[in-house]
Amino acid sequence: MKRITIMLFAAMLLISTMSGCRKDIYGCTDPTATNYAPNANVDNGTCKYYGNIMFWTAADFGNNITVTIQNQSGTISDIYTSGQPSGCNTDVHCANFSLPQGSYAYSASAAPSTNYPQGVTWSGTAVVTPGGCQLYQLN
Repeated sequence: MKRITIMLFAAMLLISTMSGCRKDIYGCTDPTATNYAPNANVDNGTCKYYGNIMFWTAADFGNNITVTIQNQSGTISDIYTSGQPSGCNTDVHCANFSLPQGSYAYSASAAPSTNYPQGVTWSGTAVVTPGGCQLYQLN
């Protein structure tokens, strides 16, 4: 009888210990990431961080400038006449993008105009930093 009681006690102790175990929930555990998963308790390396890029110009190329980066396009519709933009915003004269952190190839072009009969093109690499704002002047 004593042996049964001990075995029963051991079984109950084992069951109560197992039921209190934490279940692993995988996801992004960084609250500053855009895909933060508040219920996750194990970081699985999927956190995503975004930043902003804004392309602008102070030169008059005669036409709108189309900027393409990461399969997205934006338009610079006018020159920026008051120095440079103070930060990434939704200025309608600038091409604005929000992208995951990283380096991206971009291209831009202005159609032929009176002053630029061949048109104008640009290309380069833009770097997005988490939560950052990068300004790129095309001139």
